[in-house]
Amino acid sequence: MNESEYILGFLESDSKQLAAIDEQYEKQDDLVPTIGPEVGKILGLILRTMNAKRILEFGTCIGYSTIWLAEAMRATGGKLTAIEVEERFYGMAKENIEEAGLSEFVELIHGDASKVINEIEGPFDFILQDSKKTLYPEMLDRSIELLRVNGVLAADDGLFLPMGFEKENAEPIHRYNEMVLSDLRLYSTILPIGDGLTLSVKLKD
Repeated sequence: MNESEYILGFLESDSKQLAAIDEQYEKQDDLVPTIGPEVGKILGLILRTMNAKRILEFGTCIGYSTIWLAEAMRATGGKLTAIEVEERFYGMAKENIEEAGLSEFVELIHGDASKVINEIEGPFDFILQDSKKTLYPEMLDRSIELLRVNGVLAADDGLFLPMGFEKENAEPIHRYNEMVLSDLRLYSTILPIGDGLTLSVKLKD
């Protein structure tokens, strides 16, 4: 038994719908990987600790991460704004969110995250970046603007480069990591869970 298997043995999903989404992934080969239960649980812990009320997600896919975040919003009485560009995934996410009984905690937007980000208004307590990987560096400054001081910015897949993923996705995430870890507005680290989770706290505007 390795460390990950040991941890997973303790973790229970926050929603029964997450298992149904796992089954949807098994039946289709064109879906991007989910954040997984380890990342889902740590994000749920962070959001509950912060008592976050207004949060934002870029890259919903079919709703796996969205349900982890929305369950936290159910607990805190907050609201999640989630954005997905692919119409089919948007439809599947909407159904999964409804099946999980979380619709009142989620505003689901069908659109390009790199465009929608300039149309929405902050401040947000928490932002999850899990959109197209090439957009991570491009969207960073605006994400920081939308985040309140002491808010948290999380980016999934932070360890794509050392894990050997294709360069077209790994290199922009590596650049994103360089940017957040050198930005004096942020206090950042990378957690070796899932495919890597880059976490930043906003210190100042």
